Amino acid sequence: MLANSAVRNPARDRLPARLSSVLPTWLWIVAPAVVAQVAVLHVFGRSDTFERALPVLLILSHLLLLPFLLRNLSFIGFQLVLVGLLLNLTVMLCNGGLMPVAPEAVRAVGRQDPATLSLGEHIAGTKNVYLLAQDARLWELSDVIILRLPHPFTKAVSAGDLLVALGIAFAITETALRASAAGRRS
Repeated sequence: MLANSAVRNPARDRLPARLSSVLPTWLWIVAPAVVAQVAVLHVFGRSDTFERALPVLLILSHLLLLPFLLRNLSFIGFQLVLVGLLLNLTVMLCNGGLMPVAPEAVRAVGRQDPATLSLGEHIAGTKNVYLLAQDARLWELSDVIILRLPHPFTKAVSAGDLLVALGIAFAITETALRASAAGRRS
């Protein structure tokens, strides 16, 4: 109860009580967390000045979502997002704060020529570090799944990424169903 009253959300306060009780809480945390991650990847992740700080900043930008996810564990979708986030964080922490990606994945994605990269090098503008499978920890959970989409949309993703995407889709559906049910009850 105290946590709910500590941070007031004027938009939520204007909703009918039946709706505000079924919507995710602390949603305001998500936007700054996403902005922080985009800034880390696309500003700091392209700068040699911040190369050493990048892994720490990247981990911190992921951790910003934890309060929101923990607050909304009643949603199965957010439980999936939390598991995916924790899988990704575990792999990244075990590999110096970055997500391993292999030459095959870099080649398949087609945005970078693997011949121009050195093993152990951070790939600018990404959360990835260029590693061979035998040099990475928890390799199976890293960016080893290739989603073959029309160029330039092909991506290398992890099992954690897939859980996050599935969880978001599920949470949106779950929120809509809860809101619909609350509307029918009134």
